[in-house]
Amino acid sequence: MTRFLLPIIIAVVLAACVRPVPDTRAGTESRQGSESPAVELEQEVKRLAAMSATSGTLWPGFDPVAIPLAVYDGEQTFLFRHPAPPQGFMWISGTAPATYAYKGRHETVTANTNAVIGGVPTATVILDRPQPDRSFLDLAAVAIHEAFHVYQRARHPGWIGNEADLFTYPTDSVDILALRRLETEALRQALAAEDAAGAACWAREALALRRKRFAGMDPAFVAYERGTELNEGLATYVEMRAAGRRSVDSPPGEFGPAEVRRRAYATGAALALLFDRFMDGWPATFEANDSQTLDLALTVAVGPGNACTSGDAALAGAEQKARADIATLAAERALKLVAFESKRGWRVVVESGVSEPLWPQGFDPLNIDRIEAERVLHSRFVRLGNGAGNLEVLNAEALTDGVGPHPLFQGVRRVVVTGLVEPEVSEAEGQVRLRAPGLTLEFKGASVARSGEEITVRVGS
Repeated sequence: MTRFLLPIIIAVVLAACVRPVPDTRAGTESRQGSESPAVELEQEVKRLAAMSATSGTLWPGFDPVAIPLAVYDGEQTFLFRHPAPPQGFMWISGTAPATYAYKGRHETVTANTNAVIGGVPTATVILDRPQPDRSFLDLAAVAIHEAFHVYQRARHPGWIGNEADLFTYPTDSVDILALRRLETEALRQALAAEDAAGAACWAREALALRRKRFAGMDPAFVAYERGTELNEGLATYVEMRAAGRRSVDSPPGEFGPAEVRRRAYATGAALALLFDRFMDGWPATFEANDSQTLDLALTVAVGPGNACTSGDAALAGAEQKARADIATLAAERALKLVAFESKRGWRVVVESGVSEPLWPQGFDPLNIDRIEAERVLHSRFVRLGNGAGNLEVLNAEALTDGVGPHPLFQGVRRVVVTGLVEPEVSEAEGQVRLRAPGLTLEFKGASVARSGEEITVRVGS
């Protein structure tokens, strides 16, 4: 895994070397800044943080406003509470604490996530399109979710799943999916129970189903689920507390066979809510001992006793639905590949030499599909690179072909991006640069070939 992580480490080091802009630098964005939804979002974050400070902390030791926030509003990137904004960010006059603005989307802000900006871990949020179904309270809670990730990385670096394992997770196993569905239903029943005895009964059933499921899985996939529940599940729990919500979002019929990561947001939060019923002050115990997992610690908190039973009929029904859903998933992936290949517009193909493939520098694990053994469809964001340069796809689709058995983390030999407007291509001083909405790339020692509306960039030999 050292080889897999090297590009990400390099990216972090480069980000730390950007020269900061002093607070005294004059800015020209004050009018636009005051009208931006980013400013309203920051005000709501502060309001929620102040409310939590009076009613009880969201999580021991975590203060949302102690962590910088970057927000892209579709026109500018704003930095709030940041001690060392990088070159290009301008101070908005009259703001205290200082707020900074950058024209356009800063390269570090790619999603609702966290990033190192100017050498400082920072929560990031994107507001580049209307979100009528989400209030500013909801969006501010999302910003707090991302700030909690910054806190986690500093305090609990082990609270994370290995994303390389997500690509090879056994999404085609009927037995595993059926047990997973029954476990989710038992968790739902536990959360819905009006009394402690009923909640404990269904919690024991959920945990028993999980033990049975985990016994039939590779330990790497067990670790992935548990790590992601600590990472995303606890961040979702903190987000819910900030927004004043006590119910976990779960789609009708449970999650799709491949929605392993998305499910961990919900199950991690569900386990945390059950802790609230069975163990006062439990977050402090996780702060003191972060080697625990949510499911194993909850088993101890609930204690021995009767377990409710899903029953043989429920298992048979779950297995039947699992078979159907897995078949549907395979058909959907085949259709996605056909739709991708048949997109109208320009097509860019990037091919790298076998001796130096492209390595992942960033991707969106919630928007990927393993189409075939070595092929992954990235439907929102991916950044790849090697010693010769890099490419970034954002808000567009890209199909990657891996070098080895792992479709991404053993290197990528070919990337295809379709449905583009005609890209701008320049070749100068041994470098190839290409720009189009949704795609940017720059490589040295590369060559370009054109055929109709297809551009092929070959990197290396």
